[in-house]
Amino acid sequence: MTHSQKSAGTGNTDRSARMEIIIGGLVLLLAIAAIVFSRKFPSTGLATDIGSARFPLVYSCALIVLCAVLIARNLAKLKQPKTEAVTEPDAEAEVPNYRRTAIGIAVSALSLFAMQYLGYALVTAGYLSFLMWLLGMKHKAWNPLLAIVITALLYFTFSTGLNVPLPVGSLFE
Repeated sequence: MTHSQKSAGTGNTDRSARMEIIIGGLVLLLAIAAIVFSRKFPSTGLATDIGSARFPLVYSCALIVLCAVLIARNLAKLKQPKTEAVTEPDAEAEVPNYRRTAIGIAVSALSLFAMQYLGYALVTAGYLSFLMWLLGMKHKAWNPLLAIVITALLYFTFSTGLNVPLPVGSLFE
């Protein structure tokens, strides 16, 4: 085994750990921003109402804890001593696909933009179906069916259960 093959394995692990630290930091900043912005949400004034900011606050606190664990775990991985004996890469090891990640982020932003015109139900069903396909579920019947079921479940949970108005879409008003 040559020297370049030995260092390639540890470099790949270091790169992966650094990327996870960066991702954890970005999500941590997003969670903090959600807490800051949710403080401005209006309250109803009812004694029994927990307020509209409670869900984002709880969710953001959970995200902060999970990001801290992710960052700490990867910092510990970087501090571990490097081993010289590196095995050959596994043929079945998953290789990060940054193109799919970028497509997923772009489609998420597009979905948020399209929701004001096409409404929650139509956009979410299409978005979830496409996201399942992008992540590897390529079944032509199950993806749309599962996306519709999840969209309906979320719609009734938020619209009926929590009385949160969801976008209807300006094309359907």
